[in-house]
Amino acid sequence: MDQDNGSIIRTSSKMDKIKAQSREGNIALEVDRPVLPNISFEDLKRSLCDKIKPEDAKKLGKPPLKFLNLDENEAYDQDTTIMVSFPRSGNTLLRAYLEKIMGLTSGSDCDITKKLNKDLMLMGLAGEGLVDKRVMIVKTHYPERYGKTKFYAERAILLVRNPVDAITSLFNMVCTGSHNRSIHDEDYVSFQQLWSEFI
Repeated sequence: MDQDNGSIIRTSSKMDKIKAQSREGNIALEVDRPVLPNISFEDLKRSLCDKIKPEDAKKLGKPPLKFLNLDENEAYDQDTTIMVSFPRSGNTLLRAYLEKIMGLTSGSDCDITKKLNKDLMLMGLAGEGLVDKRVMIVKTHYPERYGKTKFYAERAILLVRNPVDAITSLFNMVCTGSHNRSIHDEDYVSFQQLWSEFI
């Protein structure tokens, strides 16, 4: 059991691969990931659009995280939204906010076998590496880099951050191999040649 979100982590099954409407060879379907409940697209729309009574607003907590469970008819009705950004522009933060607000898992086109991407899944982004109809929002860094799996999207969210901040943050991630650590200011002097080549 995942202590952070209470979900059970289990090995993927053949049914996961059959249910996932994605392309052949997607390694993300074979990765152990948290087991989350499913919600139909109609139920999701209803839950997001229902009016909340003032007396019930005080009782609201964050919605439980779910994967979409679409039948064939609903799959045609649901648009995939791509969230595009340069690396380190805040896409993980925005994905986490959207998941907490909507209660719906987001995906990404990353290679889930890579350490930094696997770390994101273990930190709570259960849809990391998924681009199928179980997720409504899919993160990508295209065209800065190609994702592991090709997919189609009907809508887009463009996330922009000051390039100086994004490039500095990316350099920190490359140097530390971590999403949440930074190098010291003195290291920019020590690695001046590497920093100059990086930018």
